[in-house]
Amino acid sequence: MPNTFAPGDSVTLTLTVRSPSVRVGGTFITTGGVGALQALPGEGLAQGAQGLTHTAPKAAVDGAVTFRFGWQAPAKPGAVAFRVLALAGNGNNASSGDAPGTADFSWAFGCTARELYVDLDRDGYGAQNLGRRLGCTDDAPPEGFAPLPGDCDENDEGTHPGAVEVCNGRDDDCDGQIDEDVAPVMMWPDADGDGYYPGQTGESKLGCGNVPGYAPNPGDCNDTDQATHPGAAEICNNRDDDCDGQVDELVRPQCGLGWCSRYSTTCDLADCRPGPPAVETCNHFDDDCDGEDDNGACSTGSSCSGNECAPVTGVAGSEPQTAGSPSSAGGPAQAGAGGGSSSPAPSTRSTSGCSFRAVGEHSAPWSALLLSAFVAIARRRSRRERQHFMS
Repeated sequence: MPNTFAPGDSVTLTLTVRSPSVRVGGTFITTGGVGALQALPGEGLAQGAQGLTHTAPKAAVDGAVTFRFGWQAPAKPGAVAFRVLALAGNGNNASSGDAPGTADFSWAFGCTARELYVDLDRDGYGAQNLGRRLGCTDDAPPEGFAPLPGDCDENDEGTHPGAVEVCNGRDDDCDGQIDEDVAPVMMWPDADGDGYYPGQTGESKLGCGNVPGYAPNPGDCNDTDQATHPGAAEICNNRDDDCDGQVDELVRPQCGLGWCSRYSTTCDLADCRPGPPAVETCNHFDDDCDGEDDNGACSTGSSCSGNECAPVTGVAGSEPQTAGSPSSAGGPAQAGAGGGSSSPAPSTRSTSGCSFRAVGEHSAPWSALLLSAFVAIARRRSRRERQHFMS
């Protein structure tokens, strides 16, 4: 409240976490430094370096856990995306049966809004199914977002609407057709018929994937196995399935927790040996390998906020004039954030709605910062790389 606001205005938001089995809930809220978040008295939230987090599990009322918090918009026109990490706990004092989830809620203020789409490959086009947020028409999109939709492959910057279609067996311009109206290219013998040739040897022919026994793409490292070629799925079989020069990378059995996690030297779990534990530090990671992130990293009376220890006591903020009512529907692990209306003007609020469904199961016990486990989701790639390095 209010549902729409101008630069410099203060608003009160209500976040609701729902799940059929919810008994208690927790949350972490951040805007990435845009505007000023405020912890309101009696809401069970505390202010840290990165945002707001619950000080203790909060009891559910009528199947929902509700948090109110304040936020002041910057003085200049712009956009804000509230990233919410939440957990609905079933109250059994264990991690089993708990339901986590994450969602973004975005607003634009003092400007004409436009939708922005997730652009992982930074080619200027985003994919509608990967998430979206609001931005200002006159502002450059934030990193990782683009104003143009329609990308059909966010792993390839050369694939997007308007790209030049080339002879490669792929839909380069995202129009639903493959290799349409392209000029023929030199093709070389492809013994296993997987679309890749091992080298420019033998007789070549002109074409575009339409000459039996020939292929337009290089890089096959085993021309007797149709399942082995660049881009193939790597499986644990003591072979280089994707022709990247590595064998069974990131697919061998794993053992150990956190920092101790290692890949087996073979495809047999019995050959896996965990690494040694380290001293637990405040970094959203399980350094001492006991299955919990950051436990014991901070002294009594403080907990991890971002990458530093901060007091767990709440920070007082101004009381709201009126409390907003979320409009998220009930259901498994949902959360809503909003003001007094569930249907704000498109120029001020994300059209993606204000509810989300659980995406997994929590794997660590309750603590003042149990949501650090969800922050780790965003660090999944870096952890994979770390584990690969340690293997």
